[in-house]
Amino acid sequence: MARSKATQRIVEAAVTHFAAASYDGASLSAIAEAVGIRKASLYAHFASKEALFMAAFEEALTAECAFADDCFAGEGSEALPGSHYCQALVRRFGDVAHLRFFLRASYMPPATLTERVDTLHEEYLAQLKALFLDKLPCWEKATGTPTLIQVSQFGEAYLGIVDSLQVKLIYTTAELGERRLAALSSVFEDSLIHHLNTGKTS
Repeated sequence: MARSKATQRIVEAAVTHFAAASYDGASLSAIAEAVGIRKASLYAHFASKEALFMAAFEEALTAECAFADDCFAGEGSEALPGSHYCQALVRRFGDVAHLRFFLRASYMPPATLTERVDTLHEEYLAQLKALFLDKLPCWEKATGTPTLIQVSQFGEAYLGIVDSLQVKLIYTTAELGERRLAALSSVFEDSLIHHLNTGKTS
């Protein structure tokens, strides 16, 4: 069901506010003020703070999944599969509110919403894995065809890089995140080349 313009404005304001504050620290009054309405008027659109948080999380998730699709689609065959998206995470984290909110909420969700947030975050990771595996056979540095065992290993290893990078961005700085990504990408690329071009799985 499509949202009204007023509801969409509230959700967008909530994304920005939740990105800057924890769930417990977030203020419905501040969100209402940002869209020029009274706090009481929020309840005409959302029954609770939890409902607004989940609407904001789903908004951020949708935006990030769309960005990931575009990022992988624009990646050439010369690039390490999935590398452009990882680089974009580092570049965008400080400037893109929906990304900061999405990642912080994914790794530190409110206790009452953990199961729902975890389910949606796993869907996001599954999408990234599928996008990565779609790119892998087209990578120009890979001359062999990966086995089913390799496909599973490579997909999980890529998600390991994404996870490590995201945690680094949340808890430290973009500079340290960039350093972490450079090291992991180098080792991952060497491993992919070795296994894909020699047929080894371990």
